[in-house]
Amino acid sequence: MKQSLIQNETVVLILLILSVVRIYLEVVGFDFAKLPLTKTMIKNPKNFHRYGFYFSVGYFLLFAPNYLFM
Repeated sequence: MKQSLIQNETVVLILLILSVVRIYLEVVGFDFAKLPLTKTMIKNPKNFHRYGFYFSVGYFLLFAPNYLFM
């Protein structure tokens, strides 16, 4: 039977780790606007990276309890 990505525990765990790293970088004060790809491709990097932070927090809040209460 084919397993979807949301049910694949390895993918969920890797994405959780990436979201924690993203949240940590935001807390530390890393300036995402200084990244070379951001400077060339995105017109309003502050809003773009803010939405990325919101998605990371949302993903963490949705999927972390599953691993914390296992």
